[in-house]
Amino acid sequence: MKKSTHFSLLAGILSASLATAQPVPVLDTVVKAFVPRRDYGMIEIQAVHTGDHVPFWMRALQFGNVPPSGTSLAAIGSYVKDYARNDSRIDLGYGLQVRGNLGSVAQARILEAYAKVRFRPFELRVGRFRQVQGLIDTALGMGSFSYSGNALPIPMVQLSLPDNSFPLLDSLISFKATFGQGWMGETDTKYMNSLKSLPQYFHQKSLHMRIGKPDKKLRAVVGFVHEVFWVDNKRLIGDSAYKLSPMETFMYIMTGKNYLYKPGSTFTTNVGNHVGHIDVGLEITGRNTETRIYREILYDSENSFTRGSLNDGITGVSVVNRRPATGGLYLRRFTLEYLSTMDQAFNPARPMNLDNYYNHEFMYEGVSYQGVGMGSPFIPIRNTIRTSFPGSSVIITSFNNTRVRALHTGVEWAFDKVILRNRLSYSKNYGMHETASKFPATNQFSMSVEAGVPLREGWQARAAFALDSGGLYYNTAGGFISMLRVF
Repeated sequence: MKKSTHFSLLAGILSASLATAQPVPVLDTVVKAFVPRRDYGMIEIQAVHTGDHVPFWMRALQFGNVPPSGTSLAAIGSYVKDYARNDSRIDLGYGLQVRGNLGSVAQARILEAYAKVRFRPFELRVGRFRQVQGLIDTALGMGSFSYSGNALPIPMVQLSLPDNSFPLLDSLISFKATFGQGWMGETDTKYMNSLKSLPQYFHQKSLHMRIGKPDKKLRAVVGFVHEVFWVDNKRLIGDSAYKLSPMETFMYIMTGKNYLYKPGSTFTTNVGNHVGHIDVGLEITGRNTETRIYREILYDSENSFTRGSLNDGITGVSVVNRRPATGGLYLRRFTLEYLSTMDQAFNPARPMNLDNYYNHEFMYEGVSYQGVGMGSPFIPIRNTIRTSFPGSSVIITSFNNTRVRALHTGVEWAFDKVILRNRLSYSKNYGMHETASKFPATNQFSMSVEAGVPLREGWQARAAFALDSGGLYYNTAGGFISMLRVF
């Protein structure tokens, strides 16, 4: 493959839209840049070494494609059949990816297994498939607040408008949307000191509207993401306290309406564990650059709105360099993002009536799947940080560090046929509002470097290195080298 072809393929990958786009996982990004076909298979053999803990940027945003700690060998295989590149009304596609690890533990897991069908602008997907929700940079960013891609994908049925569809006013306005239902398996619950293991379900919807014609220099994007995790409340709480029918329950879940769980009191709360954000952004097309400025404004419950304080969120800018390469080291893309979750609609007069992100009063696992957090990787699940940090004595805290400020940058370079990606992240961590006096402000730095170079006849060599240094995670370093064959 010629160098100019490499750069055109990479540009196509990087120009993927920010909102509700299919993501490119951190340690798979270099691979994707060298896959020219819609139907392809891939086999990769990795030699991996880490310390006692896998570094942050080797497990964040990886959709479960993570090695065990220590020294291991991994084999990753996948096959993808995408839609035909024509104007047919109905088209089919599917994908499968598996990973096997041999090291401190021997394990095999299915990372993706899905089928999809397209009919005009609509798409239906069934199975386990990668996705990211939100108006963020899926190539170099820090991850979305709601569904960022740390955990294995939840098995789902999802109907979507995957592209900017339904153009109105001569394409001045267009839309993207998703509506899905997922099944998460059993989860541990607690209500009135009664412990039960119950099936858990997942609801997801999003809608984004782009204002501005595709060929114009300035476009705006607005939208929202709403996700809910819930169990059968009749089995959890009992028929005497929970009166909603299954259809009524689903309407409460979809709308976020509050329910009176405790008869005789005025205490109301959402049905299920809700998480979401309002998205706003600008797309600016220059002569040699494509710039996107965006913000995810976080919400958790009605407190976020009734207090009129939507201060928490992710703010970012992403710039893609479209100037033709002239040889030597070439800057392809730069991303800078800032996250703050310090407010959480906290009111000192009612200290327990706040948005304690990702945790839930009844469901132990919070916003996680199979022990891995599904939202921002900068709000880590409890078992990934040092054990000395306290949790809440009042609510179930799968996440005991929900108040975070984080600054993140990602840079992509090209040098001849080599693609290089670098991530640098610094965060300051404050625990929860309830544990503010017991959780010392803690600094954390994490970084990664990744490289890939194509060889002959579909072969590619890859290498990655990652490092954690600070007080939140255990200090560690690790990386891998691999050979990959695309066919």
